[in-house]
Amino acid sequence: MRAVALALALVVCACENPTPPEGAAIERGPTAIALDADANGLRWDAASRTLYLADDQNNRVLRWTDAEGVSLVANLPPAPPDGAGLGDLVRLPDGTLVVVRFGGGKAGDVVFVRPDGTSGIVPGLDPERRRIGLTLARDGQLYVAYFVRRNNVNVGSVARLTLEGTEQEVIGALQKPVGVLAVGDALFVSDQLAGKVYRAPLASPQDYTTYATLPNPDLLALGPDGSLLTGSRQGQVFRIHPSGDIRVLASGFQQPRGLAFDADNRRLFLADHDGDTSNGTTHFLRIVPVE
Repeated sequence: MRAVALALALVVCACENPTPPEGAAIERGPTAIALDADANGLRWDAASRTLYLADDQNNRVLRWTDAEGVSLVANLPPAPPDGAGLGDLVRLPDGTLVVVRFGGGKAGDVVFVRPDGTSGIVPGLDPERRRIGLTLARDGQLYVAYFVRRNNVNVGSVARLTLEGTEQEVIGALQKPVGVLAVGDALFVSDQLAGKVYRAPLASPQDYTTYATLPNPDLLALGPDGSLLTGSRQGQVFRIHPSGDIRVLASGFQQPRGLAFDADNRRLFLADHDGDTSNGTTHFLRIVPVE
């Protein structure tokens, strides 16, 4: 049983950009908001001051604002039983939300919600690909991280993705790529099994190099001062500075998954997954101040 269940407000179109009223209190935390959801991917939209959450548990996209709390953006197209499992999400310039669905090696796909609230499934993608990471480069190109399992061995890749249904591999020979993040002229990829974060130039992604070594990195986010942020299964959030310095930014969580950083208000949003169901299950959206 979850300790607290947040009631969801009415459905709103993904095109709406709610802005908190002048004088609305800014929650910098530290605070933990119990969710009737299991958030995985997070995306902060600075222009509308809105946090988008991919609800892995209920196959839907939620939003959170300081003024309104948690509300529903859209339910996603139906998925086969055991076939949803949401990963990361991005918001395109026209307001379209794109979300990857893991699929467990049988029903993986990519779905989207248009600005008018209608949704669909990207056609023709390989359902055996277990997609988790997703990012949008500054030129408008989408990149997705996935792996397939052959004879109990993972084979991971990063690919260029189009909503017309093409997926062209640009990085191969990975193990379990979880996060992918485009920053400037580079892609950063977290490989959870290898315990590595790689940096790949967009001009030649296969020429990637090790950027950081750390335990079980998860989804990636851009943090303060050009740093990278990632969580680990050990309940920590790491900050990777461009200098190569790696430090624990925050700790004491359950299993940090998606992260998002609000640079204007110096706060970190964290999807905290409860992986222990023996004493009940409560997933949290956490807000942590970053000084």
